Amino acid sequence: MLCVSAAAWSQDAAAPDSMPVYLLEVVKMEATQRGLSRYEIHLQLPEGHRVSALFGTDTYPMTLHAPKGVFNSPYNGSWSATGMNAKFFDAMPAMQDDTYATIGLRTGARASGIEGAADPTMVQDPGNPWDDFFTQDGETTLAIDTHTGGSWFVLRSATNGAPVDGHVLLLQVSTPGKLSGAINVQVFPLVPEYSQLRMRFEFDGEGLFQGAIID
Repeated sequence: MLCVSAAAWSQDAAAPDSMPVYLLEVVKMEATQRGLSRYEIHLQLPEGHRVSALFGTDTYPMTLHAPKGVFNSPYNGSWSATGMNAKFFDAMPAMQDDTYATIGLRTGARASGIEGAADPTMVQDPGNPWDDFFTQDGETTLAIDTHTGGSWFVLRSATNGAPVDGHVLLLQVSTPGKLSGAINVQVFPLVPEYSQLRMRFEFDGEGLFQGAIID
């Protein structure tokens, strides 16, 4: 059972009866480039619920560890999926392996064809920028862990925060080695008791991972 604080509860413990079940799903697949593995990190959530943000602070750090370094394509000029364009994949297939942050998008919102989609906005501590993990080739660590913290988010009105087949894509990371970390997600739940929920998930490699509610 994952325990993050005295004020947090695991979803299988003393949570209210109406508490929805959220799971972090880490999927590992072969990348386009030989020797790389592509990890997709999704949140599983019920229909009608929406992902709002991913975030980290000194109290609840958000971390990713890729000891052998991540691949970042020079052709995606953004930290997010905003710079991904499927029209370029045939000419530059390695671009598909780019490491990027997202909320429910694999390309920019305009190119996605999803009505009402919006590209995520990022906030970071100028003294501890975290976007290098998604822009610099070979980066090994993401750490959003200062008092100011950091986040990427979309508004409640953004349709890409809603699940498709029960999933919302949060990250893509390509690396020749292992991937582990801790991810904090804010969700707009479809339950009357909560206007929003913040969940923390810890993972190591691929699989399904249960989270805990945090303050």
